Amino acid sequence: MRALRHAILCLAGALSVAGAGCQRGPRIDVGAVRVAQGALAEPLREAGLDEAALERAARDALVAEGFRKGADVRAAHTARVDVLAVRLSAPSGDRPAVEVSVEIQLVPPEGAAGLDARETGTGSAPLAGSTPAEAWSRALAGAARGAAAGLALARKEAAKPTGEVIADLSSQDARVRGHAVRALAERRDATALPALVARLEDPDPEIVMRAVGALAQLRDRRAVGPLIDLSRKGDPALTARLARVIGDIGGPEARGYLLTVEAGHLDPRVQRSAREALEEMDARQRQEAAGRVAAGR
Repeated sequence: MRALRHAILCLAGALSVAGAGCQRGPRIDVGAVRVAQGALAEPLREAGLDEAALERAARDALVAEGFRKGADVRAAHTARVDVLAVRLSAPSGDRPAVEVSVEIQLVPPEGAAGLDARETGTGSAPLAGSTPAEAWSRALAGAARGAAAGLALARKEAAKPTGEVIADLSSQDARVRGHAVRALAERRDATALPALVARLEDPDPEIVMRAVGALAQLRDRRAVGPLIDLSRKGDPALTARLARVIGDIGGPEARGYLLTVEAGHLDPRVQRSAREALEEMDARQRQEAAGRVAAGR
């Protein structure tokens, strides 16, 4: 009975979104697949692989994840694929293997809404029992599948109601949490503020920085205090970056923090960031005052 219910729900979902797969989110057309300049590292070229092989691996992986091949390039997303790293490894004893890391980015058509996201994937294959070209090809395909699976998660997250996306911030899967933060940053919904603040304590540093970016997009002054707390835990580079974010959000608490940091922090980079943030706050205030005067006239 449960299996039958699931099948019915999948069928209903397919009818409602013109044939989209169940649990996959909206269908997205992908037109051109472009290979980044200089993407192919020397080991891949030596094995006989070329840009067409990289493009084919990315296309196959995207299609397998439900991204439809778009005939009209102007109305479809563009996929950009790049090779981030290649290396030889020995994962089990002395048996050598090849490993590839790939990034695929989806870019919406110019002037249109859509999924703008990038994901990486890593694939490996043993060298034993195959030619170098076969091993590198399998590793490349595995890396592309990993990146495409991440993009499918991003697509699914973008289609969810805000309440479900907020709930996903507590997922055990770091990838799901990361995509949830990104989706909420794009929506700029203030109801997500407490959950985004909680992600400042995430065990994954990348998600912490995504949460910082999302809070910067919200520009809600309730985030200033937690961001100040985070700035006191990090290294000077992080503190300098947070000073700019805190300044962008603004408010009395932000100003007081920045004045303190500018005057008393030991690192000149942090002092400079605080000073620049204060200058930008002052410039915004002057601009707002001028706007009020003009409106009064």
